[in-house]
Amino acid sequence: MNLDAQLRSYDLWKQSMTESIQAYQHWLDKASLTDTETELMLIKNLRLIEKDTITIAFAAEFSRGKTELINALFFSSAGIRLLPSSPGRTTMCPTELFYDPQEAPYLRLLDIETRVSDISIEDYKKDPKHWAHFALDCDSPEKMQDSFLQLLKTKTVPARRAKELGLVSEDIEGDVTIPMWRHALVSFPHPLLEKGLTVLDTPGLNALGSEPELTLSMLPNAQAMIFVLAADTGVTQSDMAMWKQHLQGYRRKHPHSLAVVLNKIDTMNDELMSDKEWAESIHKQTLETARLLNLDEQAIFPLSAKQALIGNIKKNEQMISSSRLTGLENFLSDRILSSQKEILQHKVIDDVVESMRIADNAITSRLQHVVSLTSELNGFYSKSEAATAELLLETRKEQTVYKQNLTHLQTSQHIFYTQIADLLEVVNTRRVSYLIEEGREQMSKSWTSVGIRQGMQTSFKGLHELLKETLSTTQASIKLLDAIYKRFKDEHNLDAEQAERFDVTGYQLRLNKLLRDGLEFSSSSAVALTEQNALTKRFVDTIGSQAMSIFEQAQTDINRWKSMAFASLIREVSEQKKMMDSKLESLRDVSAGKNKLDEKIANNKVLEAELLERLEQLQQMMEKIKVPTMTLGERKCVSEEVI
Repeated sequence: MNLDAQLRSYDLWKQSMTESIQAYQHWLDKASLTDTETELMLIKNLRLIEKDTITIAFAAEFSRGKTELINALFFSSAGIRLLPSSPGRTTMCPTELFYDPQEAPYLRLLDIETRVSDISIEDYKKDPKHWAHFALDCDSPEKMQDSFLQLLKTKTVPARRAKELGLVSEDIEGDVTIPMWRHALVSFPHPLLEKGLTVLDTPGLNALGSEPELTLSMLPNAQAMIFVLAADTGVTQSDMAMWKQHLQGYRRKHPHSLAVVLNKIDTMNDELMSDKEWAESIHKQTLETARLLNLDEQAIFPLSAKQALIGNIKKNEQMISSSRLTGLENFLSDRILSSQKEILQHKVIDDVVESMRIADNAITSRLQHVVSLTSELNGFYSKSEAATAELLLETRKEQTVYKQNLTHLQTSQHIFYTQIADLLEVVNTRRVSYLIEEGREQMSKSWTSVGIRQGMQTSFKGLHELLKETLSTTQASIKLLDAIYKRFKDEHNLDAEQAERFDVTGYQLRLNKLLRDGLEFSSSSAVALTEQNALTKRFVDTIGSQAMSIFEQAQTDINRWKSMAFASLIREVSEQKKMMDSKLESLRDVSAGKNKLDEKIANNKVLEAELLERLEQLQQMMEKIKVPTMTLGERKCVSEEVI
């Protein structure tokens, strides 16, 4: 299945998931099992599905044919080179291509002069007034092509100004040529983009080295990375610098989502070579590239983007076949989309299925109670009045004990919530901000690469201490929860299952990775962090904001644990109360005579049928929402990529 068809299939799968969750919401209402925590969880997961996007990032040095590859993969249906990719015409700034349904198609460009500001690109995106805006005429590919020529623009500035912008590090004299734009946003209704695809085009080693946000945030969050090399030159010195400084870190996080393209294989052929000799030459270069980058040969795709684009535009099957683009398309569709589907399952579907399983237990418990009560009611025909009165007395005693334990539950909840308040105080963003500012102060005293690394390590040491404190408090809360659940199981036979506990491990791993990435960037940036310049400030701000976001996520997850910790137990206790009340009502009805007893038994039979129908409906929803179960190895891989 090609990329287009696979994306359409993925979009249909997401639509199916949305419909299933909405059906489950309706089912919960009908079954009187809705609670605030479950409803919030379902709303959150519906939003995750709605906002889910797949980002494919492209990285390469200049003149590797990267933009031509993007045209061939995604935009050949336009019938022209939509993005400028002819020889000598290279995009000069990072470019994001996506679909924004809220506005008419556009090209937005952020002025290169904004690099002197402390404002992040992400924050600039929230305010369109800072961007140069160009409307795109989707009915005219030629006019769109003209608009995209803006991506090539450069300007000449004094070397001193280029240094202030963080674009050069050497002390040079005279004027230098720099990009006109810092970042580009392109929104238009291409079928693939409408299905949630985002393409990130990066313009070369200098851009990666001079834009911390791009290197430390945008690229690591991409679902796939395509590293483009020229087949005729193989891995050059600058290619290797880009690989070591910026792409190996991505490979560590996403070991199965990186592909290397050996582009321009058509340049390795000439009229004197046979097809066999050409194929052998390509294979030799593939093996050498795999050796130099320490990659499996299967992760390297020799192809000709030029032949693929021209072949698709001219409907020339021979050129399309010779281009070898199909192998890369298969990699993206089979590996990347399948992986993203598994990740979305890990984030969303597991939560919903777990909620469904708990609801199934609740309805099954109701059904068992109704069947048991009906059997008891049938037995009342032969019971004496004294025996019925004795049973009524026993049930009231059970109700008294239940109320006492309910009071104990409320007290335990209060203790747990107090511990959670202490836990939230540990990860309070005020404390986190203080530690980050402390490190920033240390960095500002030198603004050298060494000083920045020392400041980072000081901050991260303090942040890790917070996480250690968090671990200690979390363990105390878990012990309390275990004791509460055990008591209700032992004394009331309530075998409620606890919600997933808060686990500090994931945040420790993310913090370690952020520190490692930050140290690598500060050591290897193409523009050295050697003075108090805009680049250095943005780097520090990027690291600080990402550290803050880790702890903000921890706060969110702690609050979610707080809201879910007692959910299943409270639901079981509530169900038990309903059963007791129903049993007492039935025992009272016995004294009203045989007709009342017959009516109660008949009502229970109807209720029993309704509950069986609800269970069948729930089972059908569970079967529809589930995706094929992952193997243990796949689950481990997905968990690592989510972290």
